[in-house]
Amino acid sequence: MKRKNNSRRTTWLLVGAGAAMVAGRLMERGLNSGWRAWKDEEPPTFKRGDSWSQALAFTALSAAAVATAELVARRGAHLGLTQMTGKRAPAGL
Repeated sequence: MKRKNNSRRTTWLLVGAGAAMVAGRLMERGLNSGWRAWKDEEPPTFKRGDSWSQALAFTALSAAAVATAELVARRGAHLGLTQMTGKRAPAGL
């Protein structure tokens, strides 16, 4: 029984993590494309000598957007698995 629980837990973790990684990457690409379209320039970085305030603002916006997308994707994956399997996620996930 314990082996079955470990397998189920691993499945839930992999699906949630995979969804979060894909969502985070897509959000990051979208933010960069949006910045290019809005400002007609590359997103600010600390390497190119952009202003600190602009680089920090873009970093904060990116971090918040990517974290939100990952959270929503992980929760959506868990809800989808719950509907597909009819079982709740293992405790602690």
